Amino acid sequence: MWMPRPDPGRTAEYHAAGYWRDDTIPGLIGAAACRAPDKIAVRDASGEQLTYAELGAQSDRLAGFLASRGVERGDIVTVCLPNWCATVVAFVATMKRGAIVNPIPVTYGRADIAYVLTKCGSRALFVSGRFRSVDFTVALSEINAAALAGQTIVRVGDGEVDIGTPWTEACSYTANAGVVKLAADDPAAVLFTSGTESRSKGAVHTHNTILFGERALSRALAIGANDIAFMPSPVSHTTGFMHGVVMTLTLGGTLSLLDVFEGGRAARQLADHRCTWTMGATPFLADIAAALEQTGSGLPDLRYFMCGGAPVPEALVRKAGAIGLRVMSIYGSTESPPHTVVHPDDPAENAWTTDGRPLGGIEVRIVSTEGLVLPVGEIGEEFSRGPNTFVGYLDEPELTAKDLAADGWYRSGDLARLLPDGSLRIVGRLKDIIVRGGQNISVREVEDYLVSHPAIQSAAVVAVPHPRLGETGCAVVVVRSGCSVTLAEVVEFLLAKGVARFKMPERLEIWPALPMNPSGKIQKFLIRKKLAESADGRQS
Repeated sequence: MWMPRPDPGRTAEYHAAGYWRDDTIPGLIGAAACRAPDKIAVRDASGEQLTYAELGAQSDRLAGFLASRGVERGDIVTVCLPNWCATVVAFVATMKRGAIVNPIPVTYGRADIAYVLTKCGSRALFVSGRFRSVDFTVALSEINAAALAGQTIVRVGDGEVDIGTPWTEACSYTANAGVVKLAADDPAAVLFTSGTESRSKGAVHTHNTILFGERALSRALAIGANDIAFMPSPVSHTTGFMHGVVMTLTLGGTLSLLDVFEGGRAARQLADHRCTWTMGATPFLADIAAALEQTGSGLPDLRYFMCGGAPVPEALVRKAGAIGLRVMSIYGSTESPPHTVVHPDDPAENAWTTDGRPLGGIEVRIVSTEGLVLPVGEIGEEFSRGPNTFVGYLDEPELTAKDLAADGWYRSGDLARLLPDGSLRIVGRLKDIIVRGGQNISVREVEDYLVSHPAIQSAAVVAVPHPRLGETGCAVVVVRSGCSVTLAEVVEFLLAKGVARFKMPERLEIWPALPMNPSGKIQKFLIRKKLAESADGRQS
C-alpha cells in the first residue's frame, strides 16, 4: 500500500518558517490536560462528559487494548461512530499508539464500509452496535469476510449479532505503558472524500498539516481555551474532526457534540452548554434559525456561526442576523481544509457575497484552462497551496499527481474568481459531484450502480436545487425495451447493494434517450437545462 509523505522541499521550507512544528495532536491534548485536568473536554447529547484527565486516562486504557491487539505506529484504525464522547476517546487512543485515524460516516452503507476497510487495510474498527435505524453488527455480518480479515472490532453498545469486543471491556485494559514515539510529519488521519471518481478517495493528512490549519483558523477568529465549540457536523467529516475535535482539544477548550440533528434540539444544546461558536452546512443554520425564531429565544454566548459546503443565501444570513447570529461563510475541502473564511472585521454582507479571505500562510490563485494565472474578477479554477494541504491520496499515486502539483498547488475543481478585497467567490464546479446538505456524492459511483439494474439501459445523475439541502440527486434513466422502473424500486435496489442512504436519488426521470455529443459523451448541461425548464419534474 502506497502511503504518501510530505514533499522534502516544502517540509524544510515550512519548518524553517515556523509553520510546521514538532507538536503532535495527542501531545497538545496531553498538555491541555496538564494545564486544566478537571476542565470538561467533551460532552455529548446523552449527558455524558469527560474532563481532560478522564479523557487522558480512558484513552490510555484503550490504547493499551489496541497495543494488546498488535496495533502499531503507521497502522490504520477505522472509526465509524456518531458524535459521542466515546468517538473522541477512540480518536485519541488511536493517535497515542502512533496509528492513523480513519473516521468514516455512520451514514455509510455496507458497500462503503467494506471498500474503505479494504482500501485502508485497517487493523481495527470501531462501530456502534445500533445507531438510529441501522444495526451495524448485522451490516458487518453481511460484509465479505475478506474485508474483515485480521481486524480487531470494538463495539459500542449492543446489536443483534454478537461481534467484536464490547467498548467497556476494551476500555478496561491496563494503560499502555510502552511509549510510542510520534513525529509531527507522520500521517495522522485518512479522510475519505467523494470526487469525480467512482469511488471515494482517502486524503492523507499529517499532524502538521492538520495543526497548521487549525492554528490559522483559530488565530483568525480569536478562538482559544475559553471557547466552547458546538459540533453538529459529523466528526467523521473534515469539519467535525479537524475543527471540532482537533482544534478545540489542542487549544484546551470544551467540545459539545450532537449526534442526531434537529433544529430545536440543537438550539437548546447551544444554549444549555453556552457554546461560543459552531460550524455546519447551510441546513444546520436554517433549522437552528427557524427554531430560535419560533421560540423567540436567542444565543447570547454564540459569537460565530461558520457556514460552508454550499452558497449561503442572503435571505438566510439576514434572517439569522435579525435573531442575533453572526454568520461567516467558510470554504475549503478535505484536501485543503477551510483556507478562506469571512473574518470578524469583514462587512456582514461578505457572508453571502464572498466565500471569505485566505487564512494567513495559505495562497490562493485562479487558473485558466490553459494554466495561466488569472487577474482579479476573471473566472477560472481555484488552486490553493499552504502548510494545511494534504500530502496525497492513500494508495493513489497517479491521482495524487493529477490533483496535487509537484510545487504544492492543489486543484480544487471549483470555478471561482478573486474579488478586489482579496476575497474568494465560488461560482460553480468542474467536478461532477452533488453537495447534499454539506455531504459530497460522487455521481459516477451512483451511476455505476444504476446501470447494473436489470431494467436500466443507461443513466445520468445530476444535481437539482433543494431549498434546504442545497442540492439533491436526480437520476435520469433510459429503460430497456419492455421494462419499467420506479423511484422506490431504484432506492430499494441501491440499498440492497449497500449504498449509503444519503446517496440515493430523490427524483427519477425516465427519458427515451440521453443527450450526447458526437463522441458519445452524455451532455449533462443539456439535462440540467431541461430539468430547470421543467415546471414540475414528474417523479415515478
